[in-house]
Amino acid sequence: MAHSTPVPLSPAIRPGVLIAILLTGAIGFALGQTWPLSTLPQETQIITAPEDWHGNVKRSHWSK
Repeated sequence: MAHSTPVPLSPAIRPGVLIAILLTGAIGFALGQTWPLSTLPQETQIITAPEDWHGNVKRSHWSK
């Protein structure tokens, strides 16, 4: 049985597929830059009070 020496095959670069991927990425990036930030209706937004942090330690609210 004759076996040939294993040779790694490089994938064929198809320019049409490469251009389609790059064009899709560019369109997606452009849409992401112009997409509105708030897609929720105004009445469903909840405003929460900020927590009181000092450095990386949360201040306690114990009464003395």
